[in-house]
Amino acid sequence: MNDPATVRIGTLGSSATFAGEATERFRERFAEFSKPLYFKSMEDCWRELAKGTVDAIVLGAERTGRPHHGDVVIRHGFHVMGMMALPLLCNLYVKPGARRESIRKITGHGSIFQCSVWLDQHFPGVPREMHGLNSVEAAKAALAGDGSEAVVGSRSLPDEVRGLELLAERIDDGSLSNWWVVSAEPHFAERPGTIVVANEFGPDGKLGEMIGSLAAVGYRLATIGSFPADHGISTYNYLATFDGVGRRADVERAITPFGARLVGAFTR
Repeated sequence: MNDPATVRIGTLGSSATFAGEATERFRERFAEFSKPLYFKSMEDCWRELAKGTVDAIVLGAERTGRPHHGDVVIRHGFHVMGMMALPLLCNLYVKPGARRESIRKITGHGSIFQCSVWLDQHFPGVPREMHGLNSVEAAKAALAGDGSEAVVGSRSLPDEVRGLELLAERIDDGSLSNWWVVSAEPHFAERPGTIVVANEFGPDGKLGEMIGSLAAVGYRLATIGSFPADHGISTYNYLATFDGVGRRADVERAITPFGARLVGAFTR
């Protein structure tokens, strides 16, 4: 790890987005994380990380019921230096005075997908639209509108967008999000509790062999994300997480014969 307060952190939107809340949780654990820079969109986050504006970004890699977003980590050769699973705890907000029966559209960012069951029950047939930037911008648009738009957001959203009125609490049916700290450069521990490995595998059994090799040095498969390759059949780029107790040097020796890349090696 770097010296205290030397890892420049970026994330999405503001302190009132789900990403902003997760970033503050990470900062409680890592004294070396700076006060975050906020970017308007996920695309901006990835771009500024690649440019070197920040050393790492905090973004959700997985959410209940949604695909894994780790393909960006694979494509750009980024690294993972930490991860944390947190409950979303989504709320629904409206413009003050807006009536439930007047809602004609529900917006927000990625979290609207985790609220589908509740929204289907309480607002059947009402269209949903994911905002192109983040939930804070979605809330500002709802507040400036005529009261016919509701927005899904975090518990801290009203702290950023003053004047929002709470319509309903915890509408996400207990959904979780797995937040990752993604860095441009590696930050590897010598005796990690969690490792992340990336590689392309086909239907030749090599993936199973690598999993067995890592088990032999103390790491068992925890999660795996797969992203289709643009050639062959049954060929995917995999991003696999393993938990265990062992040495990074042994991990690297275990994965080298398979051409795999060590993406992360850290303690949760």
